[in-house]
Amino acid sequence: MSDARPQLSAAEAEKFHYLEVLKYTGRAGAECIDPWDPKADAFMAGGAKVRADYTVAKEGGDFSSVQMAVSQAVRDAAAGKRGDRIYIAVRPGIYDETVIVPRLIVGDRSVAITLFGTGNAPQETVIRATIDQGMSGPDFLATFGTAVDDYAPEIAEIYHANAALDRLSTENACVLRVENDGFQAKNLSIRNAYNCDRADKNSKCEDGKGGPKNAAGQFAKGWHQAVATLVHNADRVHFDHVRFSSFQDTLYFKGRVPGMTVRSYYSNCDVEGDIDFIFGRATAYFDRCEIRSLGSRVDHAYVVAPSTNMHTRYGIVFNECDFTHDGSEAALAGTFSLGRQWFQTVRASPYGIANVKGYRTRLAETSEFDHPPEGTISLDVLEAVGKCVILNSRIGAHINPQAPWDDWSGGRRNADGEFVPGEWNTRYRPVQYSSDDFFRYLGDWLKGEGLVFHKPDPAEPWLAEFNNRQA
Repeated sequence: MSDARPQLSAAEAEKFHYLEVLKYTGRAGAECIDPWDPKADAFMAGGAKVRADYTVAKEGGDFSSVQMAVSQAVRDAAAGKRGDRIYIAVRPGIYDETVIVPRLIVGDRSVAITLFGTGNAPQETVIRATIDQGMSGPDFLATFGTAVDDYAPEIAEIYHANAALDRLSTENACVLRVENDGFQAKNLSIRNAYNCDRADKNSKCEDGKGGPKNAAGQFAKGWHQAVATLVHNADRVHFDHVRFSSFQDTLYFKGRVPGMTVRSYYSNCDVEGDIDFIFGRATAYFDRCEIRSLGSRVDHAYVVAPSTNMHTRYGIVFNECDFTHDGSEAALAGTFSLGRQWFQTVRASPYGIANVKGYRTRLAETSEFDHPPEGTISLDVLEAVGKCVILNSRIGAHINPQAPWDDWSGGRRNADGEFVPGEWNTRYRPVQYSSDDFFRYLGDWLKGEGLVFHKPDPAEPWLAEFNNRQA
């Protein structure tokens, strides 16, 4: 293995057992131990049947809409008519809608919701919508909020907040939004169909339409982020046998506030996309999943884009997963990346040399300022370094074997692997494999800003592998 593929020892890998990864929650740097074993849930493990509280079906169910079933569950829980978990069965079919599952606190207890498909396979039960970051708020409401006045207040409030936006942000452009602590989903598919009309036959879109190319052989532009599932402010979230499908930003998870750790667990799932399609700053564990890179729209795909706070113990962890591709020409070229560390909301970077003469970055409360020759970066953005470990997995030949991890926002390396200064920009950050890299790149800058960070000894692995093999 090259230096760009750092390997854990067997002893280090033991620290990434799912029970160890998932037992920490709370504020980064002061996390508390809160043991959680998602495999202990008999229903999610496949060893128990449950009686559904509500049934969703195209015909003959309690509801024909998943969102309406969730809304009724919220109302009934608030009225004290339900216990600590509500089960919603979804019969096979395609449900064209967006679904919001809100945080649900009744008195001093949290009420969790479980959605499960009743078909023989996840692809038989599909929650689908075409929604993207470029959609206007009014268009969102007209398309997805026609029944909003019938929704529970906790759900209607989010729909109306989205409708008030000039344009949706990435987190608002999602098919399924989960804010519910303890949420579970099983045996169904979540599909964002945005840009399916611009992908080729390899894209896994249901109609397989071919996208036109320009004279240079490039696909049409105008792509936006289009999230299939957002896990937003929710802890102890478990997906089992769920298919997540989109292109850019398929699966997004984030904590309640910057620097807070929330946890999600994905078992036997299938996730596909092309650009940063598993991303965010929460702790997320993928167990026996297929992670599929799509090259039908792009020449270079990125699987993960973690933005884990440097003081959070664990970021994204994959165990016994298959990293596959769609058979497109771009994938067969073998130049795709496992990912890049998301430099979230950055405007100005203290790394490297900017391509603006005399440029400097200073610490400030926000990172919104960028007026050459000076910019600012907040502590929150500075500390969002991104962590990902891949264990016991099969990594396809579509991933560049010598340089699987990429830098953030450009920069060009010469034949010796060194960066060309003129190619740097004000948002650039080099890949950081461990905590030592952070201090190596920023030691002098940190001193200049009067910042004192504890340097871990030994260094903490931020990007690493163990016992993987090429598929």
